[in-house]
Amino acid sequence: MFELTKLTPEQFERFRLFIFRQTGIHMHDGKITLLSNRIRRRLKEHAIESFEDYYERLTKGRLPGELEHFLDAITTNETHFFRTGGHFEWFGGPFLDDLLARAAAGRHDRTLRVWSAACSSGEEVYSLAICLAEAAGRLPGWRPTILGTDISESMLAAARRGIYPRRSLEQVSPERLARHFASQPDDLWEVKAAVRRPCEFRRHNLLEPLSAPRQDCIFVRNVMIYFNRESKVVAVRHLVDALAPGGYLVVGPADGIHDVLGDLTKRSTFLYQKA
Repeated sequence: MFELTKLTPEQFERFRLFIFRQTGIHMHDGKITLLSNRIRRRLKEHAIESFEDYYERLTKGRLPGELEHFLDAITTNETHFFRTGGHFEWFGGPFLDDLLARAAAGRHDRTLRVWSAACSSGEEVYSLAICLAEAAGRLPGWRPTILGTDISESMLAAARRGIYPRRSLEQVSPERLARHFASQPDDLWEVKAAVRRPCEFRRHNLLEPLSAPRQDCIFVRNVMIYFNRESKVVAVRHLVDALAPGGYLVVGPADGIHDVLGDLTKRSTFLYQKA
């Protein structure tokens, strides 16, 4: 099989538009080499010898099941537990304090719903679950749920497995590792059942509304950097609609959505609250 170099500008534009229509993700001009490399792997998988041939088969449905693999290839990013630790300190501290105070005042029932949007392979979901497990003594009789969603089925499958390499656990203390994970062969670590219990994973595209009860807290971090403004406006509208009154939206430092958050009130550089 001959060796491909990279997409031509015209081919890149065709793939970029197709990706945008499927996901809302905008591939910047500087991503042409990255996208070329990831598509080239898919060509090798199918023994296809040109980008044009692959594009035609992909977009016309002549490679059954390939769309999911293609989207996996271009959206998969590595993450780790307790990324940006201050966000989780807020979640396990001031957020729960506020929620418990509202419940004590009769302004909230004993349900707690959290959504990790674009959760990748589940590290963020289980980090939140660990925070709740460690606060269990403060939440007697409560019914917490943590929903993790992603556009990639392979990432969701990895999240459901709940088994991670050491590099994903660099921010996990030895005490937390011993309490919440079980050692597996080859230096892998499995999330324990007690942590998994409130967690659910499902496929969801941020350009579509979430079909679920309104959420008390939504984590959507380091995702919007891949969206253009048009996509951000649509995705943020769905996120805000999914928030319960008084709920919080936790964003990443580079997401660039502060000017499209409507009536949400800014509480800090990463935190917004719905009235």
